[in-house]
Amino acid sequence: METKNMELMYQQIANYLVDMIPEEWDKIYLYAEYREGYKKVFFYYYPENKSKPIYSLDIIDIFNIDEDDFDRLENELYSCLTNLWLEFSKQEQESWSHLTYILDSNGKMKINYGYDDLSEISPVEKQEKWESEYIK
Repeated sequence: METKNMELMYQQIANYLVDMIPEEWDKIYLYAEYREGYKKVFFYYYPENKSKPIYSLDIIDIFNIDEDDFDRLENELYSCLTNLWLEFSKQEQESWSHLTYILDSNGKMKINYGYDDLSEISPVEKQEKWESEYIK
């Protein structure tokens, strides 16, 4: 298995996340779900020295940042995750249906892959289940 491409993709994901967050942070939790014809990505991050996480869709409302720049970075993040999903097929590995990407401010990352068929579960239900497991 060629892991150089995957390692590069993991680093690109981290770079896009760092660029999307307009303040110092301690930890980021990203959820991505992919299947043919469906993509969903969102993340939470914990600001430095604070216990309440910030949801990715709230960043534009909370901070005075350019929405077009944020949208461009979000599109790049989606593209990078799509490429990661495609890379699994190229490497003849089972394609994941969802993943959780955890990044610490010190650069340590952890990725949990899931392979369950989630197509019959509502997006709200999936998000609530994921949040109850990862966002405290």
